[in-house]
Amino acid sequence: MTTMTSILHWLLNIFSSVSIIMVNKQLMGAKGYNFNFPTCLCALHFLVTFAMSRIGMHVGVCPKADKQVVFPSQDLWIYTIVANGSIISLNASLMLNSILLYQIAKLAVVPFTCCVEMVWYGRRFSPQVSFCIALTLFGMALVSISEMQISSSKIGILMAGASIVTTSVQQMLVGHYQKVHEISANDMLAKTAIMQGSTMLLGGPILDSAFNNRWVHEYSFATQPRALWFLLGSCGLALGVNISQFFVLGKFSAVTFQLIGHLKTCLVLVLGWFFFSGFVTDTQMMG
Repeated sequence: MTTMTSILHWLLNIFSSVSIIMVNKQLMGAKGYNFNFPTCLCALHFLVTFAMSRIGMHVGVCPKADKQVVFPSQDLWIYTIVANGSIISLNASLMLNSILLYQIAKLAVVPFTCCVEMVWYGRRFSPQVSFCIALTLFGMALVSISEMQISSSKIGILMAGASIVTTSVQQMLVGHYQKVHEISANDMLAKTAIMQGSTMLLGGPILDSAFNNRWVHEYSFATQPRALWFLLGSCGLALGVNISQFFVLGKFSAVTFQLIGHLKTCLVLVLGWFFFSGFVTDTQMMG
C-alpha cells in the first residue's frame, strides 16, 4: 500500500465517519426525523456495503482475490457478533445521548484497546505513544465531566459503555483476521458484510420495537419525505466508513487508528455544536 493510497483511505475514513454521525443524528434524533430504528438502519448499511462490494469486484473497481478466500465459520460468527454489538450500541448511544457524550465514549476506546493489546498481544507502547494516549485521556476527561452531569440517561450511558468494549474488540479483530487468514480488506468486507446485514435484518425489527414500542414498518416516509434522503445518504456514507476502516485497520494497529481518529472527535464536536446548537463550556473547548 503506497503512502498516497494510505492518505486517501484516511481522508475517506475521516470524512465519512464524521459526516455519517451528523446525518444519523438528524435522521434518528427526536429533534430530527425520529427514525429511531438503529438496528434496521445498520442492516441496510451492511447490505448496501455487500452489494456495492460485489458490484465493484464484478466491474473491476475492487480487486478480486488471487486465490480461494477461506474464512472459518467460527471466526466469521465471532466477528459478526462482536461487530453487530459494536454498531448497534454505537447507534443506540448516538440516538439516546448527545453528540458530545457519544463521541467522548468513542474516545474511551483508546485506553481500553491499549489494555487489551497489552494483555492479548503483550504489546508495549513507546513513551511518545503513551504521551499521546495520556493527552487524549486528559482532553476526554475535561470534555466529559460536565456533559455527564447535564445530559445523560442510564440506558444511554449503558449503551456508551457497551460501545467502548465492542468497538475496541471489533477493530482489533479486523486486523487480526486479515493477517491470520491472509485475506484482503475487500475480501473480508465481502464475507462479513452479508453476514452482518442478514443477522441484523432478521433480529433488527424485534430489537428496535423493544426500544420504541413500535415497528419499523409503521414509520411513514410520506409524512417525512426528507428522511428518505437522509436514509440514502447514511447508507452511502456507511459504505465509505466500512471500506476505509477495513483498509486502514489492515495496515495500521487499532491504537493508531484511534489516536489519529482524534481529529474526527474535534470535527464532530465542532460540527455537532454548529448544526445541533449544542452548548460547549470553556473547559470542554480546552479539552
